[in-house]
Formats: sequence, structure tokens, C-alpha cells
Amino acid sequence: MRLALITETFLPDVNGVSKTLGQLCRGLMAKGVEVDLVWPGVNDLTFAELSSWQASGHQLPGYASLKFGWKLPERVKKHWRLNPPDIFYIATEGPLGLSALRYARKRGIPAVTGFHTNFDQYLAHYRLGWLQKSLQLYLRRFHNASTLTLTPSRQQRQELLNQNFQRVELLGRGVDTQLFRPDRRSANFRRKMGIDDEQLLVGYVGRLAGEKNLPLLLKAFAAIRLQKPSARLLLVGNGPWEEEVQRRCPDALLVGCQEGEALANYYANMDLFLFPSRTETYGNVVAEAMASGLPVVAYDRAAAQELIHTGKNGWLLDETSGEQAFIQAAVELAEEEHLRLVMGHLAYQDMQKRGWKEVIERFHQLLTASLHRGFTHEVETLPVRRASQLGRKM
Repeated sequence: MRLALITETFLPDVNGVSKTLGQLCRGLMAKGVEVDLVWPGVNDLTFAELSSWQASGHQLPGYASLKFGWKLPERVKKHWRLNPPDIFYIATEGPLGLSALRYARKRGIPAVTGFHTNFDQYLAHYRLGWLQKSLQLYLRRFHNASTLTLTPSRQQRQELLNQNFQRVELLGRGVDTQLFRPDRRSANFRRKMGIDDEQLLVGYVGRLAGEKNLPLLLKAFAAIRLQKPSARLLLVGNGPWEEEVQRRCPDALLVGCQEGEALANYYANMDLFLFPSRTETYGNVVAEAMASGLPVVAYDRAAAQELIHTGKNGWLLDETSGEQAFIQAAVELAEEEHLRLVMGHLAYQDMQKRGWKEVIERFHQLLTASLHRGFTHEVETLPVRRASQLGRKM
């Protein structure tokens, strides 16, 4: 099987989508699948075996390291005339993904799409809420024009079906339990950060951006500090909110984006993980934190909904709960060391059953089934054309 992978982000980018695609690619290539990668970045040397084409792109506002792509490069189209892909996997819905989807439909090549990110929910955080209905319409028409749409959580699948998305299947996420594990905890590592054995280290990993609900993270930590004045806050990641975090919490430890063993070491040396986001389709960091032996406080959605059992291995807050409920749960776990340790151990145990092998196998099966499905449905193309025109004006 030859797979054309179309995406706005891939390794070495540091985000949930790029990490997921990296794992899926490794697994598929181990099964003998040939992968043609098209994206607006430069291929990571660890994926030198990939056939990779760089699409023209434009920097994503607020994220200097990320780009969105414009269209399929002519050189890859020329290559595909002699070596056509059997199937497309289009992971992102920007102009590049749209270009690939139209190319696949025109040639009758099955195209599976991934719903990885709730872009429509992000708009309000960038003062673009007035575009939400138009973007929701575009996303629905985009995915309904594909052979199949994959999304990572049961909750997200049901939400898409309720919005009249069609042919939506679940493709979960795994976690690297060999990399993320609690025995990486080290007194020396903590001391290098200026944290002693008795101090509480509260952590967060992810983009430092408004859509991640960081104001609530900072409020919860401020409440923790009223009870435990020596507590420190560690944030792993970068984004447009870096300066605001530093302003509101001057002694917060901001260590930027981290990968591999460095990231795993930061997780293992935290004591409590707070994840206040309400916009996740999954949230890989929740699984990584739990595999590292951390109790997690999060809202009842996506990965947290599927992985956390309140009072056992973490704490879930109903999505309708006010901020005070999240803050109260964070403070309670911060004060109860024994409870944190028990929850963290159970979280670690639960994650041992959540490796990538089963996820990769399901992905391969879904792609294989889609080879014989093709496009058997009609789609309304006018909104897609409008989206393409909008992309050219951006």
C-alpha cells in the first residue's frame, strides 16, 4: 500500500498531531506501507526513509514555528503520475488539505481525513468568534467529502455525528509507556530546577495559548499557593501566552518545548498535573502525565473522559462546572500527598494497557477497508470552493 500523508504539521514540530502522525507512520512503515509525506515543513532526519515533499506555506499567526500549506506541489503531482498513491490520509483541513482532497476525488483515490483539532472552538480566543458558523460549515463539508473521517475520542465522534458529519470512526491514541514512566523521578533533576524534595511541583504541558484555558490554570495554582506557599509551577511548551504567564506568575518555571527523554523527565518530576483545557479532541498530554505516575485534574472530555476515574486515578470535573470546582479539586490534591501518590500509582498502572500497537493496527485496518470503499457519495462543493477562495486571500 502507498499512502499519501497530507498534513500541516509533522515531526519535529512539538504538538499532539505531529506526535500522533509520527507514531502512526513508524507503525505503518513497519508493516511495509510506503508513505509519501506532503507538508509545509522540513522532514525530520529520523524519518529519512519517508518520501517527503515540502509544500509552500505561510506562518500561522501566533505560532512562529508552525505553517499552514497552500496546495499540492507540482513536483509531487508529477511523481504521482508514475507512482500514484493507493489512498490519502489528510490530517489537517487547511488549503493544503483541501487541495489534496480535491485531487483525490478527481482521480477516484480514497481519501481518509482526520479530525484532530477543534479549530472552530479556538476562534473566540482570537476574537474571531463571528467566523465560527462559517468554519463549522466548512469543516463539515470538508470531512463529508472524504471517504471516512477519523477522530480520537468517543465523545468527539458523537459530537461530530450530532453536527451531521457522516462516516465518522474512532481511532484512539496510545502512549509510549517505555518513555513516560514514574521511575524517571530524580532528586538531582528537581534540585537543578531549584525544587527541593519537600516542595510541591505543579505542572502543565502543552501550548501556552488562550484556547488552553490558562487563566484557570493560574487561578488554581494561586489558590494552591495560599495553602502551600512553597509550591512552584512548571510549564512545558511555548506559545503566545508566555509573557502573560510570566507576568501573572513571575517565578513560574517556563522551560519551552521539550521532547523525548527531556520531556519524560519533566513529567516524572512533577507532583500534580493540571489540565484546564475545554477544547481538546483528545489531549495526548493527559495520557503521558498518567503514564508518568501523575494524578491529573481535568474536565470531563476527550482523553480525560476516557482515562480518568474520579477519586481513583485522577479528578474529572463536569464540563458545566464553574471554575471554582476545578480550583477546589486542584487544592484538595495539592494538600493530600498520600492521595496524590495512590492516584498516581493507579494512573501509571492503567496506562500500561494503552500502548500504540493496537492503535496502529486499527489504523491499518481502516485504511485497508477504505481502499475498497472509494467515493460512493455526492457532496455539495460550493462551500468548499468558497473556503479555497478564502485561503488564497489569506
